[in-house]
Amino acid sequence: MRRATTPVPLDPEEARQAAYATALRLLAGREMSTARVRDRLRTRGFPDEAVESAVTRLTRAGVLDDRRAVQAAARTLVSVRMRGRYRVDRELERLGFDRALIDQAVRDVLEAVDESVLVARVVESKMRGGKTLADAAAYRRLFAALLRKGFPGSLIRDALKPHWLRSAPPDI
Repeated sequence: MRRATTPVPLDPEEARQAAYATALRLLAGREMSTARVRDRLRTRGFPDEAVESAVTRLTRAGVLDDRRAVQAAARTLVSVRMRGRYRVDRELERLGFDRALIDQAVRDVLEAVDESVLVARVVESKMRGGKTLADAAAYRRLFAALLRKGFPGSLIRDALKPHWLRSAPPDI
């Protein structure tokens, strides 16, 4: 159940305090990018001055840190949601992180995780205990699903080889 939002105070000082308190509540649930916090506060009707004041105050206090937030989001996307490099990149961009921070976070997270092992785990879970792919259509469906998860085609082909008992994989 969603809480009713309180109206934005008209007094500028009260608006700044309310924006700060709202941003703290937003960040209590999970890490967010600075851009996303700004967007959420503006969506709730706070004036730009109050939004910038809250963001500056949170950044100075170390509560709002894009570098930490992008690393946490990238780790979650890879380790928990089992996404590949391309999907992680797109989702971090959608969350409002800076391109340089995204590139560094993806690099750092994928150094700690072997992406080929990750794609193999996803294949096993998608096959639900099956040992081989029944036909070319099943191969294509699984290949497409793994592409949507953001894995590179070469890793997908390597992961599907043990499950495809025919001489060559089907044309994709």
